[in-house]
Amino acid sequence: MRNLLLVIGIIWSQSLWARSHSDSVYTNEKAKWTIGTRSFFMSTSYYDDFKDDFAWAQSAYAKVQTPKFKGFSFASRYAVFGNIVSSDLAARDPITGGRNRYEVGLLDVTDLDNQYFGRLEEFQIKYEAALFSFAAGKMPINTALINPQDGRLSPTFVEGLFFNFTPDRANIATLNYISRISPRSTAAWFGIGDTFGLYPIGLDLQGNPSAYKGNVDSDFVTVFDWKHIVEEEYFSFEFNHTYVQNVSSTFLTQFERDWKLNPAKKLLTGLQIMFQHGIKNGGNDDPSLRYKDPYDQNWIVSARIGAKDALTTWHLNFTYIGGQGRYLSPREWGRDPFFTFIPRERNEGFSEVTALTGYFERRFVEKGLQVYAFAGIHFLPKPDTFVINKYAFPSYSQVNLGVKYSPSQWGRGLDFHGIILTKSALNRDSLQPTWIYNKVDLIHINLIANYTLQWK
Repeated sequence: MRNLLLVIGIIWSQSLWARSHSDSVYTNEKAKWTIGTRSFFMSTSYYDDFKDDFAWAQSAYAKVQTPKFKGFSFASRYAVFGNIVSSDLAARDPITGGRNRYEVGLLDVTDLDNQYFGRLEEFQIKYEAALFSFAAGKMPINTALINPQDGRLSPTFVEGLFFNFTPDRANIATLNYISRISPRSTAAWFGIGDTFGLYPIGLDLQGNPSAYKGNVDSDFVTVFDWKHIVEEEYFSFEFNHTYVQNVSSTFLTQFERDWKLNPAKKLLTGLQIMFQHGIKNGGNDDPSLRYKDPYDQNWIVSARIGAKDALTTWHLNFTYIGGQGRYLSPREWGRDPFFTFIPRERNEGFSEVTALTGYFERRFVEKGLQVYAFAGIHFLPKPDTFVINKYAFPSYSQVNLGVKYSPSQWGRGLDFHGIILTKSALNRDSLQPTWIYNKVDLIHINLIANYTLQWK
């Protein structure tokens, strides 16, 4: 499929270029070029004597988007990555024997010796009509369970077929067929089954290292998503179904409504309900090699209440994960969709979870400045309850402080982002070292500089 798309894309892009120079209709139409760079410094240090790490890496990409011709267009994007300087990320922590979790995400997690590499991230042909659009190839995606998770040098991309239907301004339906994924922090494209286990694999139901990596039989993922938006009433409804062949089926409904308190302020409310169950053999007939227990049934409820005005936003959030067995969604594919999500941690891999989080944001529009804070408490099963605690993770609190700055006068196209966070175990009594390293009792820092330039 990729070779066919490559040939078609080259031919089509050349056709568009030629027509734009020969057809008077396209005299003023030009391809849109984008160049972007990201410089990312990350460090993690621990309260105790575990292995501290740091990394400073750089990425750059170039993207071209052709003008439409009879509804058709073509886009391609290529990115390069490099490690500027870092600690020895391949070395194991001397206390636990564990490997680094965070900073390796600035490199190729499948090959830490691969210090400099490139990746073809987009290569797509798209057709757009009044009520629908259709695309084929490599492209970005943003759905409940498969999303950019753009917290490293470059986001996640997918390959497949994508259909959008917009019958009116209030409704949009999408159907995606995904055959390959290139997760963030990787250099290659992988079949669906091969993406399971690229990130840390956690433990099986007996507390041994999971063995599903390289053993999951799954060829495709389908994602159906329907959104209904009533702008006049500040109301939105979303239904999402993510089907992973041989592994799982997940349904999500989400309601959000903003209520006008006065001309300048709104009350924010939201509700999410999710149900997930295993299907067929969970990825492998051998229970020790499968990803998901086919008899698992998990349900999740998440809620939000808050307020927003021109300068500030705040909200309080609640999530409960229950049911039988572990709620699972490959971390290689995207972050949690729940209202309680806080960057740099997730609640995937557990059951019997209660999470409470808060968020506050203040915008200084005239200065191009935004400051924000997350705070949360996550009550998890005991770390040695492996049946419902895949990563042997203790209950924890987390606080993130962040600042974003986009200079409008002297640095158009530039933006800066700084994050400092801490995660602390709620109960430090009898914690094993492997329950701490890469998980809690740490301070984590991110310093990010982005630059984007566009022209036609």
